[in-house]
Amino acid sequence: MSLEFLNAKAFWAMLVLPLVLGAIVLGFRRRKAILEEFGKMDLLAQFSRLSCNRKIVYQRLPTVLCFALLITAAARPLLSGNSGQIKEGTLDVVAVLDVSKSMAAEDCGPEVSRVEMAKDILLGCLPELAGNRLGIVTFAGNSFPQAELTDDFQALTFVLKNWVGVDSAPSQGSNIGKALSEAVHLFEKGDRKKIILLFSDGGHIRPENLGGILADISANGIGVVSAGLGSLTGSRIPVYEKGKFKEWLKIEGKEVSTRLNEGILGQISQVTGGRYIRLRSGKELRGIFRDPAVVGKRVLSGGREIFQIPLALSIVLLCVGMYFERRSV
Repeated sequence: MSLEFLNAKAFWAMLVLPLVLGAIVLGFRRRKAILEEFGKMDLLAQFSRLSCNRKIVYQRLPTVLCFALLITAAARPLLSGNSGQIKEGTLDVVAVLDVSKSMAAEDCGPEVSRVEMAKDILLGCLPELAGNRLGIVTFAGNSFPQAELTDDFQALTFVLKNWVGVDSAPSQGSNIGKALSEAVHLFEKGDRKKIILLFSDGGHIRPENLGGILADISANGIGVVSAGLGSLTGSRIPVYEKGKFKEWLKIEGKEVSTRLNEGILGQISQVTGGRYIRLRSGKELRGIFRDPAVVGKRVLSGGREIFQIPLALSIVLLCVGMYFERRSV
């Protein structure tokens, strides 16, 4: 841990302090010279409040220290180190959302589909990513970039709520490989930390050339955090018409069920140095972007501002100064 200042230029105001101290000393001497014209100082001290001793100077010191602490607070002291806060401009995240038909299965809560849970979790991550950038890729049989990397989270909220849903990506299926490749293309060159946040049930078919795609991702220093959604035992897929339940999804006249494929998701995260997390309540991803094992310590080097401490001390000293002033009257 070390102490830094975000607004170090504020300390230039400290140059005024010697002038303030000089004014106090000159005022003390001027007061003493005037009082000596009335008579002896020891008699004045005994029979009046017009004394002139060093106590008067000491009574002014809390005010001077208060001013110094206010300047320190304005300089925005920062306790650097792993504070659990993301430094602005250091992180790029591409969220990859599976929007295939299997993501319509409602096994993430009462009438809560997998894709809706993924959207809610991602919306909850936005405040944590403030000052950094997020992009969105949706995929089914093919992938589609819904949003380029941006820090305009208001626009991303609109995209997630209105444009992302089951079948919002072209063709049928669940091709994770193409989606990951699309996500890599969204990243820009630079020294920002790059992370892919994958929401999927894993599909039921291993993508072609997955090993080569993961090797390319790993070579670019991109970690993949895989968030698995769905039941391990399998769930049926509801079909709605005009907002009302119609039937369970059928293929060739037979009802189909879908289950979470943890094998593929776990492998993706393991090869890329990321992490696999199975989502049950939606709380499992809280703080994921404040984990140094996921984003690295450099991203979390922003530290924690502690301007409240000198500000509070200045208020205390101001009250002490006011007390001494009343005692001297």
